[in-house]
Amino acid sequence: MAQVLGLTFAGRLPYGAGWASGEMAPPFAVRVHDVAVADSASFVAVGPAGYLERLLAEYGLGAAAVDGLVRTREVPVGSVLLPGRGRVEIEYLVHVSLLRSHGEFPCAGDAEALAFCREVAQEMVRVYGIPETEAVARVNRQWSGIDDGGRTPRVWIVGLDLAYHETPEYWAGFIYYGVQDRWWVPDAAVQPLPPPH
Repeated sequence: MAQVLGLTFAGRLPYGAGWASGEMAPPFAVRVHDVAVADSASFVAVGPAGYLERLLAEYGLGAAAVDGLVRTREVPVGSVLLPGRGRVEIEYLVHVSLLRSHGEFPCAGDAEALAFCREVAQEMVRVYGIPETEAVARVNRQWSGIDDGGRTPRVWIVGLDLAYHETPEYWAGFIYYGVQDRWWVPDAAVQPLPPPH
């Protein structure tokens, strides 16, 4: 049995560069399972072990609360096809039932995501001169949906999310203008998307 973040993993768990040598992941008291393709839609990636630790600490969740609700998957880093050029890292995923929306943004699954979404909204206010309520609604239109029960995330921004690969300035423009050619060019003749209802 391998231990990762106090979570027990049945079997050998490859970790980072130690994958090839068979090293085990660093220590962890909840059962962690490999994620199957069939149930991957119910799980959200949070990133390497440190991001899972941070999320569980922020949520105040212990081992008993997340038993069976954490999965792992191997993620190739670099070129795994060329010997010595790549490696496989372990990515942790949590079941969507563990996540809670933060603040005014249903998609914000942790405090860092809430701050990021607020930065995006504030950038729209600053650059495009729109009211904050409209900027928040635009961010929510991009990453959340409305259903009978209220606000529902279309995507969860949590942990080491792909959204962080772009800056708040980029997202502000992309959300304000949508997918239009050259919206980032200062004198481009593009129109903003209409505000959400």
